Amino acid sequence: MNPLPDTFNNPQLWPLLLFAILPALLYFIDRRRARRIDWPALRFFLNRQKGKLRWMRLREALLISVRTLALALIVYALLGPVSLVEKELGTDSTSSRGLVLAFDTSFSMSYRPDGEPGNLLERAKARGRRLLAELKPGDAALLLDPARPAEEAASELFSREKNRAELEEISLGARRFELLHAIDDAIEGASRLPSTVREIYIFTDFQAHSLGQAGEGSLDFLASRLRALDPTPTIELVDCGAAEPRNHRVIELESDSLATGTSSPVGLRVKVAPAPGTEGLQLRITVNGEVLSSQPLPPVKPGSPALEVLSSHRFSSAGNARVSAEIVGEDAGDGLRADDARHLVIEVLDRLEVPIIQENPDSGRAAGGHWIDLALFPRYGETNPPEVIFRPAIMKSISGELLEKSRVIILSEIQPMKPAELRLIEDFVSRGGGLLIFAGEKTDRDFANGRLWREGRGLMPARLVEKRRTAAGETLHPLQTDLEHPVFSIFKGVSEGELARVSIRSYWQAGAPGENAAVLSRTTVELPWIIERPRGTGKTILFLTSASPADTDLPRTPLFVPLLHRMVRYLALGPSSSLACEQGRPIDLALDTAETAGKVRVTPPGGESSLVDTSEFKGKPAFSWKSTRETGFYSFDFSKGNGSRRSEIRAVNTNPGESDLRRLEEDTRQKVAEALGGRLGSHSQESTSSLQTAVVELEHWPYALLMGLALLVAELLLLRGMRSSKTAEPAGGAA
Repeated sequence: MNPLPDTFNNPQLWPLLLFAILPALLYFIDRRRARRIDWPALRFFLNRQKGKLRWMRLREALLISVRTLALALIVYALLGPVSLVEKELGTDSTSSRGLVLAFDTSFSMSYRPDGEPGNLLERAKARGRRLLAELKPGDAALLLDPARPAEEAASELFSREKNRAELEEISLGARRFELLHAIDDAIEGASRLPSTVREIYIFTDFQAHSLGQAGEGSLDFLASRLRALDPTPTIELVDCGAAEPRNHRVIELESDSLATGTSSPVGLRVKVAPAPGTEGLQLRITVNGEVLSSQPLPPVKPGSPALEVLSSHRFSSAGNARVSAEIVGEDAGDGLRADDARHLVIEVLDRLEVPIIQENPDSGRAAGGHWIDLALFPRYGETNPPEVIFRPAIMKSISGELLEKSRVIILSEIQPMKPAELRLIEDFVSRGGGLLIFAGEKTDRDFANGRLWREGRGLMPARLVEKRRTAAGETLHPLQTDLEHPVFSIFKGVSEGELARVSIRSYWQAGAPGENAAVLSRTTVELPWIIERPRGTGKTILFLTSASPADTDLPRTPLFVPLLHRMVRYLALGPSSSLACEQGRPIDLALDTAETAGKVRVTPPGGESSLVDTSEFKGKPAFSWKSTRETGFYSFDFSKGNGSRRSEIRAVNTNPGESDLRRLEEDTRQKVAEALGGRLGSHSQESTSSLQTAVVELEHWPYALLMGLALLVAELLLLRGMRSSKTAEPAGGAA
């Protein structure tokens, strides 16, 4: 054992060493206080006793030295000195070895390096197999897979055969990998191992975002948890990633409206992040398998921004349309193929039911409901019906049956309603419905604030303060409008000036918007006009004026019709957002009562369909399909007990964060490893010999304490000898 320690467990006790020098300090102080007197009568006697005096002084110095050293050793033991020693674990060793293997199973680990048959996860599993093969009887291993509950892993800690089987079952999952959380879970797992030597291995590709916003405090906390275990585990961060990954990818594929009709085109926006070596590659956009557009990708230079492509398409029939944007070419393949394409399902509607709630449906032109109804479905006579998908209907109350057929509800005025109706609307918006509210002249402020605002917990995005009118000859205009918002983007350019000329004569002053609310348009800095707020998967938009010309001249301008159409389409987007999900996430589909006893044929992107009995989900409102590791379109054909059928299509895409293969800097990786007292390793690392070694802690305090107590015993013996030597000799000679 190294006599000099590598570290101390209790360094705060260093000041106690001052007590070790107290005996010597008191001895020298006492000697300085003693007076020296020259007495001639004793000179003859002292000359004869010089030998004995020198021996007495030597024993006093020895006594002080022993006492000081004993106290120093006791304080040294209290400091908790520790040496780190590399211990050999041979086949004949009585030590037991415990392994904790934590795997990054995020989809970035599906990257396939050039020239290798497997992906990064296979790299990690290959190193894991070698580690498990080195275990001997009596050793233990714990495999941590983010997709497997920790308590399930803990129940089978010491079955080596199970460990090997579990390693082969580890596969890519939907969870994002967080390095510090994985280390924390591994330390917790190591604490349950009964082994005398513990080792932790973290297998990851070191994605840049895997460390998050980790600070030194987080690393210090994990290091203290690691040192608190007895015995302290060693930790190795195993790099399974490619040194310079190359990956071109489609980042986004979006449409400006998912609820649309066949009469107007739908805008499509594609964003591509190309990688070096994209010469000869093209971006192809397809709709239902037919090519809509195709254009070459430009050469990539260092620091090149993502490429954005805009397109549009007019659908010819209603139903679910499949839209894809993909990178194609002779050399289109790279290490991560799943993100070379992105998919979208657009729900094309031939009609959209829009209930307009108004206290008196027959109030005519004086009420806002009339102007809303006219804007959504202009009346040109029966011989010339308008080509719009909206089917508005003014009614006094709402019902659950009506909400099942609707995507958007419009309140032309805020009037009290029954609690049951309010609950129906709240559930409707939370499930993805859209709510458009106009605060007109007949608005009931107490109901609006007490039931719809509810201190920020309700449907309304802001509290109503008071109804105000402009002074005579004064008008307000929309001066600050968010023209980047999907509703107002059509007003860029020429119409932007027209929108700013809309006059507002009467309005409701609102309080501070609630959490996550956004002001879409203002008349001044202090006065919002239009406010939006999400709730669940749905949205609410509040106009602080009515929809009638009594408050503003907007309903009489040509801007009102396109503005209302865009707003209703935007609010109808909510339910359609569930038509796509991320890779590895389950697809949940609602089941009708007649479908719970039927079957569903599931066709994944690969084309091999399977028949699933929906009776397994009896009593549940949804059918959940969890096998979504493959990206693309999934088709679900439901059969009901009466023989009718229903089809649904969903898209599955890679999480854009998993496609970002930028790695942590080498300095950052080294800093994390050093902070934990561990090391960086490689997936290809092999054992240097048949004997395994591990760093263990050896404590010095038992030896120091034992030596200190032995010196105290020696001190007692010295004191007894000194007292016996001071016994007076008889005067004179023998009788």
